[in-house]
Amino acid sequence: MNELLLQTIVDKLNKVDEGIRQISSAAPQMPDYTEQLKNVSTSLEQIRADVTGMPERLKFPTAAVYTLSQNLEINNDLLKRPPVQEIKHHHHVKAGAVVSACLFLLFVLGAVWLFNTRSILQAYRAGDIKYRYMQLQAGKQLRPFLFQIDSLYNARPHAFRDSVVQWEEERQRIAAMLHEAKEKEKDASQLRDRARKIR
Repeated sequence: MNELLLQTIVDKLNKVDEGIRQISSAAPQMPDYTEQLKNVSTSLEQIRADVTGMPERLKFPTAAVYTLSQNLEINNDLLKRPPVQEIKHHHHVKAGAVVSACLFLLFVLGAVWLFNTRSILQAYRAGDIKYRYMQLQAGKQLRPFLFQIDSLYNARPHAFRDSVVQWEEERQRIAAMLHEAKEKEKDASQLRDRARKIR
């Protein structure tokens, strides 16, 4: 359609040019309007150039519409899937709280250590008082025995301690063997009872 319009305008302009030529050849007595006609001709050429470029300017912007439609599709897709909101909690511990917790822990450990030390000291004092009481109340037979034990301990404390520990371990081993023997005797008597029931 644009080309038809353009062709029509060009034909009309050609007819106007031809009419102007006929008029100028038929009437030479007329004043000279060639300068004005040149201006009109220049204007017509400019109009012709504008009309020729008009289809390009009036062309439908398909690239812009295509880009717009793609953006609309992306936006519709994003609106169909709303973003998931993730709430992250960040807890920050202040340095004062950490220092306070460490000092409290040190205080508790110190209190436990003092309590244990006090218990050990009380056990030592109780053992000392009991030993002194035995020395005072013991008969004549027990006093020489206690003095002999004190002399042995004072002479070689490590050897005395080791011999006492060894003696205690020996007693525990003998007690364990006796307990095992009683268990085996009990098992043997149960087996005898079963054998009697079978006969």
